Amino acid sequence: MIEKTSWFQLQPLYRHLRQQAENKKTYKYIEIGATFFLIAIFLSTAIAPTAKAISTLLGEIKSKEILEKKLKNKIDSIILAQTNYSLMQEESRYQILESSFPSRPRYYDSAVVFSSAATQSNNQLDQLSFKVDPKESLDSKPQNPSFSLNSSTQSEYRSLLDMINKIKDNRRLVDIESLQISQIDKKEKSSSSSSSLINLSLSTNLFFLPTILNEQK
Repeated sequence: MIEKTSWFQLQPLYRHLRQQAENKKTYKYIEIGATFFLIAIFLSTAIAPTAKAISTLLGEIKSKEILEKKLKNKIDSIILAQTNYSLMQEESRYQILESSFPSRPRYYDSAVVFSSAATQSNNQLDQLSFKVDPKESLDSKPQNPSFSLNSSTQSEYRSLLDMINKIKDNRRLVDIESLQISQIDKKEKSSSSSSSLINLSLSTNLFFLPTILNEQK
Protein backbone atom coordinates (compact mmCIF):
# COMPACT_ATOMS: atom_id res chain seq x y z
CA MET A 1 0.00 0.00 0.00
CA ILE A 2 1.47 3.41 -1.05
CA GLU A 3 1.80 6.03 1.62
CA LYS A 4 0.53 9.46 0.78
CA THR A 5 2.88 12.38 1.48
CA SER A 6 1.25 15.30 3.13
CA TRP A 7 2.10 19.05 2.77
CA PHE A 8 3.37 19.21 6.28
CA GLN A 9 5.89 16.55 5.52
CA LEU A 10 7.22 18.48 2.49
CA GLN A 11 7.58 21.84 4.26
CA PRO A 12 11.11 21.17 5.63
CA LEU A 13 12.31 20.23 2.15
CA TYR A 14 10.71 23.33 0.65
CA ARG A 15 12.34 25.54 3.25
CA HIS A 16 15.70 23.93 2.58
CA LEU A 17 15.40 24.45 -1.18
CA ARG A 18 14.25 27.99 -0.71
CA GLN A 19 17.15 28.71 1.61
CA GLN A 20 19.59 27.31 -0.92
CA ALA A 21 18.08 29.48 -3.67
CA GLU A 22 18.34 32.57 -1.49
CA ASN A 23 21.94 31.69 -0.63
CA LYS A 24 22.80 31.37 -4.34
CA LYS A 25 21.12 34.73 -5.04
CA THR A 26 23.12 36.29 -2.20
CA TYR A 27 26.32 34.85 -3.57
CA LYS A 28 25.52 36.33 -6.97
CA TYR A 29 24.87 39.73 -5.41
CA ILE A 30 28.14 39.49 -3.52
CA GLU A 31 29.95 38.48 -6.70
CA ILE A 32 28.45 41.37 -8.67
CA GLY A 33 29.26 43.83 -5.89
CA ALA A 34 32.80 42.55 -5.66
CA THR A 35 33.15 42.89 -9.43
CA PHE A 36 32.00 46.52 -9.36
CA PHE A 37 34.26 47.19 -6.41
CA LEU A 38 37.27 45.76 -8.27
CA ILE A 39 36.34 47.82 -11.34
CA ALA A 40 36.17 50.97 -9.20
CA ILE A 41 39.58 50.17 -7.69
CA PHE A 42 40.95 49.59 -11.21
CA LEU A 43 39.53 52.90 -12.41
CA SER A 44 40.95 54.80 -9.47
CA THR A 45 44.39 53.16 -9.62
CA ALA A 46 44.96 52.81 -13.37
CA ILE A 47 42.57 54.82 -15.53
CA ALA A 48 42.37 57.95 -13.35
CA PRO A 49 46.16 58.66 -13.40
CA THR A 50 46.20 57.95 -17.13
CA ALA A 51 43.32 60.36 -17.70
CA LYS A 52 45.05 62.94 -15.51
CA ALA A 53 48.29 62.51 -17.50
CA ILE A 54 46.39 62.86 -20.78
CA SER A 55 44.66 66.01 -19.49
CA THR A 56 48.04 67.43 -18.41
CA LEU A 57 49.56 66.68 -21.81
CA LEU A 58 46.64 68.30 -23.60
CA GLY A 59 47.05 71.37 -21.41
CA GLU A 60 50.78 71.53 -22.17
CA ILE A 61 50.10 71.15 -25.90
CA LYS A 62 47.55 73.97 -25.75
CA SER A 63 49.99 76.19 -23.82
CA LYS A 64 52.75 75.45 -26.33
CA GLU A 65 50.42 76.30 -29.21
CA ILE A 66 49.58 79.65 -27.57
CA LEU A 67 53.28 80.29 -26.88
CA GLU A 68 54.19 79.35 -30.45
CA LYS A 69 51.53 81.76 -31.75
CA LYS A 70 52.90 84.56 -29.58
CA LEU A 71 56.47 83.83 -30.69
CA LYS A 72 55.34 83.78 -34.33
CA ASN A 73 53.67 87.18 -33.88
CA LYS A 74 56.84 88.56 -32.27
CA ILE A 75 59.01 87.11 -35.05
CA ASP A 76 56.68 88.59 -37.68
CA SER A 77 56.86 91.95 -35.89
CA ILE A 78 60.69 91.78 -35.83
CA ILE A 79 60.81 90.86 -39.52
CA LEU A 80 58.43 93.73 -40.33
CA ALA A 81 60.53 96.14 -38.25
CA GLN A 82 63.72 94.98 -40.00
CA THR A 83 62.04 95.37 -43.39
CA ASN A 84 60.85 98.88 -42.53
CA TYR A 85 64.30 99.74 -41.18
CA SER A 86 65.91 98.48 -44.41
CA LEU A 87 63.45 100.51 -46.46
CA MET A 88 64.19 103.57 -44.34
CA GLN A 89 67.92 103.02 -44.82
CA GLU A 90 67.44 102.67 -48.57
CA GLU A 91 65.28 105.78 -48.58
CA SER A 92 67.89 107.60 -46.49
CA ARG A 93 70.61 106.56 -48.93
CA TYR A 94 68.42 107.70 -51.81
CA GLN A 95 67.84 111.05 -50.10
CA ILE A 96 71.59 111.46 -49.60
CA LEU A 97 72.18 110.62 -53.25
CA GLU A 98 69.35 112.91 -54.31
CA SER A 99 70.75 115.80 -52.28
CA SER A 100 74.22 115.28 -53.79
CA PHE A 101 73.25 114.37 -57.36
CA PRO A 102 69.58 115.36 -57.73
CA SER A 103 67.49 113.99 -60.56
CA ARG A 104 66.58 117.58 -61.52
CA PRO A 105 68.74 120.71 -61.60
CA ARG A 106 66.90 122.17 -58.57
CA TYR A 107 67.94 125.77 -59.23
CA TYR A 108 66.22 127.11 -56.14
CA ASP A 109 67.99 124.61 -53.85
CA SER A 110 71.26 125.51 -55.50
CA ALA A 111 70.69 129.19 -54.79
CA VAL A 112 69.86 128.32 -51.16
CA VAL A 113 73.25 126.60 -50.82
CA PHE A 114 75.05 129.84 -51.69
CA SER A 115 72.74 132.19 -49.79
CA SER A 116 72.89 130.01 -46.65
CA ALA A 117 76.69 129.83 -46.81
CA ALA A 118 76.82 133.62 -47.15
CA THR A 119 74.38 134.19 -44.26
CA GLN A 120 76.21 131.78 -41.94
CA SER A 121 79.45 133.65 -42.72
CA ASN A 122 77.86 137.04 -42.02
CA ASN A 123 78.01 137.96 -45.69
CA GLN A 124 75.46 139.11 -48.21
CA LEU A 125 75.45 138.11 -51.85
CA ASP A 126 75.46 141.03 -54.25
CA GLN A 127 74.78 138.90 -57.32
CA LEU A 128 73.64 135.35 -58.06
CA SER A 129 73.10 134.29 -61.67
CA PHE A 130 72.54 131.03 -63.51
CA LYS A 131 73.86 130.08 -66.90
CA VAL A 132 71.92 127.26 -68.57
CA ASP A 133 72.50 125.88 -72.03
CA PRO A 134 69.23 126.49 -73.91
CA LYS A 135 69.91 123.45 -76.11
CA GLU A 136 69.68 121.10 -73.12
CA SER A 137 66.25 119.73 -72.28
CA LEU A 138 65.07 117.57 -69.39
CA ASP A 139 62.78 115.65 -71.73
CA SER A 140 65.82 114.02 -73.31
CA LYS A 141 69.06 112.93 -71.77
CA PRO A 142 71.32 116.01 -71.59
CA GLN A 143 74.79 115.71 -73.00
CA ASN A 144 76.19 117.82 -70.20
CA PRO A 145 74.04 117.41 -67.04
CA SER A 146 75.25 120.54 -65.28
CA PHE A 147 74.72 124.28 -65.15
CA SER A 148 76.78 127.29 -64.11
CA LEU A 149 76.08 129.45 -61.10
CA ASN A 150 77.99 132.69 -60.63
CA SER A 151 77.98 134.76 -57.47
CA SER A 152 79.70 137.81 -56.12
CA THR A 153 79.91 139.43 -52.72
CA GLN A 154 81.90 141.97 -50.78
CA SER A 155 83.27 141.25 -47.32
CA GLU A 156 86.37 140.68 -45.22
CA TYR A 157 88.87 138.04 -46.20
CA ARG A 158 88.17 135.66 -43.29
CA SER A 159 84.41 135.84 -43.84
CA LEU A 160 84.82 135.14 -47.53
CA LEU A 161 87.09 132.21 -46.81
CA ASP A 162 84.54 130.79 -44.36
CA MET A 163 81.81 131.16 -46.97
CA ILE A 164 83.89 129.31 -49.57
CA ASN A 165 84.53 126.45 -47.12
CA LYS A 166 80.81 126.14 -46.36
CA ILE A 167 79.99 125.97 -50.06
CA LYS A 168 82.72 123.39 -50.58
CA ASP A 169 81.58 121.24 -47.62
CA ASN A 170 77.91 121.32 -48.62
CA ARG A 171 76.34 118.00 -49.56
CA ARG A 172 75.41 119.28 -53.01
CA LEU A 173 78.44 118.81 -55.21
CA VAL A 174 79.74 122.20 -56.31
CA ASP A 175 82.66 122.46 -58.70
CA ILE A 176 84.41 125.82 -58.19
CA GLU A 177 85.64 126.58 -61.68
CA SER A 178 87.20 129.95 -60.91
CA LEU A 179 87.62 132.28 -57.97
CA GLN A 180 88.51 135.95 -58.31
CA ILE A 181 89.48 138.28 -55.48
CA SER A 182 89.91 141.99 -56.18
CA GLN A 183 90.21 145.22 -54.29
CA ILE A 184 87.32 147.62 -53.95
CA ASP A 185 87.34 150.68 -56.13
CA LYS A 186 88.46 153.91 -54.52
CA LYS A 187 84.96 155.37 -54.75
CA GLU A 188 83.44 152.32 -53.09
CA LYS A 189 86.23 152.21 -50.49
CA SER A 190 85.68 155.84 -49.52
CA SER A 191 81.98 155.24 -48.96
CA SER A 192 82.59 151.94 -47.18
CA SER A 193 82.75 151.86 -43.40
CA SER A 194 85.65 149.41 -43.44
CA SER A 195 88.81 149.51 -45.52
CA SER A 196 89.43 145.73 -45.16
CA LEU A 197 86.61 144.71 -47.51
CA ILE A 198 87.41 142.93 -50.76
CA ASN A 199 85.41 141.67 -53.73
CA LEU A 200 84.89 137.95 -54.36
CA SER A 201 83.52 136.46 -57.58
CA LEU A 202 82.80 132.74 -57.84
CA SER A 203 82.14 130.82 -61.01
CA THR A 204 80.85 127.31 -60.23
CA ASN A 205 79.29 124.28 -61.90
CA LEU A 206 76.55 122.16 -60.32
CA PHE A 207 75.69 118.67 -61.54
CA PHE A 208 72.57 116.52 -61.59
CA LEU A 209 71.61 113.00 -62.72
CA PRO A 210 68.90 113.04 -65.39
CA THR A 211 69.24 109.25 -65.81
CA ILE A 212 67.39 108.76 -62.51
CA LEU A 213 64.61 110.99 -63.74
CA ASN A 214 64.28 108.99 -66.97
CA GLU A 215 64.16 105.70 -65.07
CA GLN A 216 61.39 107.01 -62.83
CA LYS A 217 59.35 107.94 -65.87
